[in-house]
Amino acid sequence: MVFYKNYNNVPVSLRNGISLTNLGNDFNVLGNEPVITNGNGNAYGIEVFAQKKLAKRFFGIFSYTFYRSKFSGANNVLTPSSWDNEHLLSATLGYKFRRNWELGLKFRFQGGAPYTPYDEAASRTNYLSQGKGILDYTNLNTLRLNGFNGSDLRIDKKWNFRKVTFDLFLDVTNWYGAKGNEVPSYTFKRTADNTAFATTDGLAIKADGSNGIPTLLKNDDVQITPTIGFIVEF
Repeated sequence: MVFYKNYNNVPVSLRNGISLTNLGNDFNVLGNEPVITNGNGNAYGIEVFAQKKLAKRFFGIFSYTFYRSKFSGANNVLTPSSWDNEHLLSATLGYKFRRNWELGLKFRFQGGAPYTPYDEAASRTNYLSQGKGILDYTNLNTLRLNGFNGSDLRIDKKWNFRKVTFDLFLDVTNWYGAKGNEVPSYTFKRTADNTAFATTDGLAIKADGSNGIPTLLKNDDVQITPTIGFIVEF
């Protein structure tokens, strides 16, 4: 399937002239800021879907989408939106063994999302008062994260009776330990004992952060979540 969507009257922040679709995590989830609805945008792409229904104990579903998503702010320039990942892929496979054992495997891939770099000078000056880096909106969404992949594994054992079915399952999310992929966080380097900020001159950090040591912390923690469950169907 091929698709194309055109958007009008998209909210644009009066604070910085950026379309809310391009602000990402910097947009206040409460929405308590003045906006004007004069933004535009479009999204287009192609989708492919295939399914193998259960036959000879095997079944599977595959889907892939390539798309682009861009929106304009006060400058009327189309810029990749915060969810312009370009590639989305999902594959689910399953196999039914004898004696009501079943194995399921899901794989997913997501292209890297755009993000805005930090303004190094403004971030250094304001970090101690605001506790975060300041984004450089003159380079809005000009960087991209790496793509993310992950897989989930599930094993089921069922017992069928005349009026009821019991299903005991083990589900492991991200079973092979793929790393997360989030925008890095701006901060100042800390001392070895983590009691203070490290500085270029060995003195206490200055209020304007001029002797701080800027660093970007990767947000790539591995999260593996095992779940054991029991389902009763009647």
